[in-house]
Amino acid sequence: MGNRIAGSDGLRVLHAEFCRMQCLLIVQETYAHRPQIEYTFGHLIPTLVMVESPQAALFSALPNDDPDAPLTETKIEPELLLIKSKPITSGFRSTILHLRAKAGFWSRFRGAAASGAYTFCLSWTAQFISAFRFIPMGTAPVLAAVLCAQLSMTWTHIVISEPRTVAWYKRIPSLKLWKKIAGPTAMFAIAKQLAILLPTYLLTTYSLPRDGNDLQKMSTAELQLIVLKGLSVIALAITLSFLIVLPANVALTRVQASLLADTEESIVPFDRTFGGKVIPEIAGGSGHIGFVDAWKTFEWCSFANLINAYGKVILMEFFVMVLFVLCILGEVIFVLGDEINKIPGLGKNGAKVTIN
Repeated sequence: MGNRIAGSDGLRVLHAEFCRMQCLLIVQETYAHRPQIEYTFGHLIPTLVMVESPQAALFSALPNDDPDAPLTETKIEPELLLIKSKPITSGFRSTILHLRAKAGFWSRFRGAAASGAYTFCLSWTAQFISAFRFIPMGTAPVLAAVLCAQLSMTWTHIVISEPRTVAWYKRIPSLKLWKKIAGPTAMFAIAKQLAILLPTYLLTTYSLPRDGNDLQKMSTAELQLIVLKGLSVIALAITLSFLIVLPANVALTRVQASLLADTEESIVPFDRTFGGKVIPEIAGGSGHIGFVDAWKTFEWCSFANLINAYGKVILMEFFVMVLFVLCILGEVIFVLGDEINKIPGLGKNGAKVTIN
């Protein structure tokens, strides 16, 4: 009898350990895909969407060869049809297949070294500038972004161009090109700071409870008001991100793309003249598109693809978070077993645990 009980306990322990290992494997597999979600789908592909220009082609309608058709003295010219092909970046699958065909399997992580260097330099530069007490709040990230603008453009050029054997740090643009993107970079950085500081300021204007004791003393109406205040802060942040941050990001990326060297081939088709807005320096122009024109020339179909891409990324991140929480809860249940019934509020009888 005792051996049977011991055997059943052993099987229970093995079963719990097996389930625990399964949960850990699921968590590891899930978080192994997070870099791809955040970098490839959340950063790399949207950049290609911002740059790609929908391709259009002219087709001549077939002439009318009907023998019974009435004869006319004047010859009718065939009608020309303007048909736009589907963009390569209209979907994640088509974009990944295109990148793999052009740059190989690891193309989904192309530019990762330049991105890491830019993130590192941007963070440390912002911390160094913010160490000076006289620098106003929100100014350090803007100055850091402007100082590191060459690294940002380097990453954009690596992503939107076909593969090259040159090391990424040898593709850093000259100081002459930095002067052309310093202004657009500052505009984008200011837009990001406004999307952070304005909701934060709105939150500070609300009288919110300081701890849980204050919450317990509030009525239902007061609690509902707090929820509405929190939703208003979130709504303001989303609105600012959609109205100023996203257009500024698109404009900056397109300005950077307009400065891509003529000797480099783009990995997705895009109009280097941006609808005739770019005038070469030889002809007396600036050689790149302006910040405002960069946004105005961004077609609505591409904007819809960009919103669709960001929406998919949000859903993927949400799925990863839910799966992670479910795996952690499952591991807790398997480890605790029947002991979980003793947790206050979770037990069958609502038993309370007294800790001496």
